[in-house]
Amino acid sequence: MRSIWKGSINFGMVSISAKLYTATDDRRVPFHQYHTACGSRIQMPKWCPVCECKLETAEIKRGYELSETQHIILEETDFQSLPLKSLKQIEVVEFVDSTGIDKRAYADCYFLSCEDAGVKAFTLLLKAMESVNLVAIAKLTYRDREHLSAIRPYDGIMLLQTLHYADELRPYEDLKPRQMALISDREMEMALALVKAMTAEFEHPKYHNDYREAVEQLIEAKLAGKVITAVPEKAPVADVAEALIESLKLVGVK
Repeated sequence: MRSIWKGSINFGMVSISAKLYTATDDRRVPFHQYHTACGSRIQMPKWCPVCECKLETAEIKRGYELSETQHIILEETDFQSLPLKSLKQIEVVEFVDSTGIDKRAYADCYFLSCEDAGVKAFTLLLKAMESVNLVAIAKLTYRDREHLSAIRPYDGIMLLQTLHYADELRPYEDLKPRQMALISDREMEMALALVKAMTAEFEHPKYHNDYREAVEQLIEAKLAGKVITAVPEKAPVADVAEALIESLKLVGVK
């Protein structure tokens, strides 16, 4: 597994040489765009309208637009000279109880491991966090932005989960029902019975990406000249109590 970032984990005066690795894979079916008229694959060139030419990556620099007629170009050396500890360091700010982190805040997952020279300090930090059941809140600059992160022990290594900043979380108060519906004791009893009947141990491998599998079957069907029939949509529930009764029958509860 190739690392995507190399630096150090710092907490207090302790510094641990570390590497970051992607923890997940993107298994989506890859698609491209094609011209309807001739069937050719569409190209997406980076184009300069003034010079009227296609550009290569090496010919492009990033910049910030000040106005429609003025901008400032930023060089790679400018980004590397930013006065941030988090450019080459994962700086632990504090340790917190993970239950206090808003569930909306979690973004991407990465594996965080140490280099040979940092094994003792890494092990000490990992075991200390395990013993108090806390996660570390840290900052890391990666892919042109500073990420707030939560770091937790994970089966002998660390799992780093990037967090959205508080001002990136959208408010949801307006989405709540203006008036809560009245629920009868009987409806609540049936709902609880259905939940209990459907309760099981979570076994991750038994869940499959049905959409990806359906798309793959669609591609195979198209190649074979076959037609796939869509699953009929369910009608909205008219009577919640009646729907609960039918649901309980499906799971074998009388």
